[in-house]
Amino acid sequence: MEKIMNTNYRSVNENSSVFDAVKIMNENRLYGLIVKDNEGKDVGLISERSIIKRFIPRNKKPDEVQIKYVMRKPIPKVPSSYDVRDAAAYLSENGLERCAVVDSTGKVVGIITLTDLSRYLSRASIVDVLLSHRTKDYKHLCPKCGVGVLVPVYDQKGEIKVFRCSNPACDYEE
Repeated sequence: MEKIMNTNYRSVNENSSVFDAVKIMNENRLYGLIVKDNEGKDVGLISERSIIKRFIPRNKKPDEVQIKYVMRKPIPKVPSSYDVRDAAAYLSENGLERCAVVDSTGKVVGIITLTDLSRYLSRASIVDVLLSHRTKDYKHLCPKCGVGVLVPVYDQKGEIKVFRCSNPACDYEE
């Protein structure tokens, strides 16, 4: 994994705006960022895909929405001890294009993407990973209960008002 992962990743604070994250991505030619809380702990991942799926439908200005409401959480990650096929399987099974790579202490040491993996896998493996990825729709698990998925609640104009946990026993909204 160390040979193919990107160790030149960037991060953004969860209280930063979507505008700030997009600016960092554009300036560094990146498609995703590690999200940190105020204590510097890795808490999520923001990507172009997250912005398209969870920000655009809100119909808000990019400087009005904080990253913590758009990021993928908990942070998708694989241990650095995984081999390339294990990482490919994790991305595929979870409908992801990228995830963090962590060391034995849980510290993020890089990011691995489908593009990184495709450079090292056989042609047949690439097709399997890409096709299985395209047939799955990622569900955002509730950060409170970890059981329900976050579903949009629309207002009368058809805009997303909040995301609510689908678990009837949970009262989480964001």
